[in-house]
Parts: sequence; C-alpha cells; structure tokens
Amino acid sequence: MKPVAIFAATRWELRALHRAFPTARAATLAGLRCFADDRAGQSYRLIQTGIGPEAAARVAKAVMDAQAMESIISAGFACALVPAQVGDVMIGSQSVFARSTGCWEIQGDVVACDDGLNEEMRTLARETGLPVRAGRFVSVATVVGRAEEKQRLARTADAVALDMESQALGAAARQRGVPFAIVRTVSDLLDEDLPLDFNQFLRPLGWPKGLGQVLAHPGSLAGLNRLRKQSSLAAERLTGLFTRYAAARLEGRGIGVSS
Repeated sequence: MKPVAIFAATRWELRALHRAFPTARAATLAGLRCFADDRAGQSYRLIQTGIGPEAAARVAKAVMDAQAMESIISAGFACALVPAQVGDVMIGSQSVFARSTGCWEIQGDVVACDDGLNEEMRTLARETGLPVRAGRFVSVATVVGRAEEKQRLARTADAVALDMESQALGAAARQRGVPFAIVRTVSDLLDEDLPLDFNQFLRPLGWPKGLGQVLAHPGSLAGLNRLRKQSSLAAERLTGLFTRYAAARLEGRGIGVSS
C-alpha cells in the first residue's frame, strides 16, 4: 500500500497536520523523522522538509527514493497574493518559481497540480465551511516580508499565493510521475508587512541576529503577536481541512487523481 506523503516546512505546520491524524505514530523514513498513519486501508506519511526550496527538494528526493508514494501534498501556510482573509484555503492549480534580481523573474518550468486531487480538496473545503480559492502558486527562496514586494511578485507571477517549498516538491513529484497537490491556509496577507526580516533566522548563526532585531525594535513585538494569532488560525483551519480529508478517505469517498 503506497502512502500519501504530506509535506510541511515547519514544526508548527507539521503539528497542525498531526492533529488531523491523531493515530499517527512517530517513525523514520529515509533517515528522517516523520509521522506514519496506517489504518483501514489508508496510509499517510507526515514529513517536515525545513524551510525553503533547497531543503524541500533534498527531503523529497530522499523520501521518494526510499518509498513509492500514492500522491504528494504540499501543505502548511501561505501568503495570499490576492484579496483574502487569514485562514482561507488556497489550492494550487500549478506552481512556478520566482527569483529577484532587482526585479522578480519567473524561472524554470511550470509544475501542474493534479485536477482530480484539486477538485476533491475544493469540495472538502466547502463542506468544512472554509473559504477556498484555487490558482497558481509562486515559490521563492527568501521570505518576502514587505507589502510592496508581495504586490510586485503577485503582478509578475499572476499567482494567488506565495510559499517557499511547493515548486520543489512538485518538481520532485513530476520527476517520478506522482500526482501532486498544493493545499495551504493563509497566514499573512498581500497588503501587510511582516514585523521582522525573517530571512535573518534562516542564515547560519541567524538566530542571534534575529533576536537582535527584536531587541532593537521592540515595537515589532505587537506585529509578532499579530502574526502568532494569524498563524494559530491558519493552523486551526489546516487541521480542520485535513481532518475532513482523512475522514472522507475512511468513508470510501475517492480522493482520486485525474485519469
């Protein structure tokens, strides 16, 4: 039985997914810690990639080299690049990668998401009572924190949402002929700045510099608290959607792929 592999970047996103699969147990796959859930003919692996496209590509390759998967889902949080509310569900129709070299440029191939998976996830989101939007995702290699940069990226990519891992995960899935979906909830909005430059935390020895930002700009604490609340709501909605997803599969409702 091939599992569904559900990838998330951070432990907070993975924790939200784990709550949707409460019987999942700690396991190891390809030397990586994950959660495994095998019940009633259904199998899932919940896997943390780390942040960014390089980490996602590395983990996806290791996982799929070790075990064949039924499908791949990029899950977690996203930044809305269209008018939306925190907690809204964003489903990817396709993914592209953008890099900034003074201005945003789309690089590489477009990765298409599976139509069958997308339609089922849209149906489940509506059944759960969650607002849902489908469209192109754009992935980037650095955190985009300023509203004006988000807006420029939205215009360049013609995308509904922004993340850092989906393009890499989709490319790995396509290479192996595995159906791919992007299912994320909105944690930050198009017209708001992030309270800090979170790229500081992603660099080697970045945590001291990141904490230094907080100490140097104590006003950022209010923004961090706002982001914490938004992420909490996004996590709650993510848990609710994947709880419904797991239940639908147990009920025998086909969360199928396009033929």
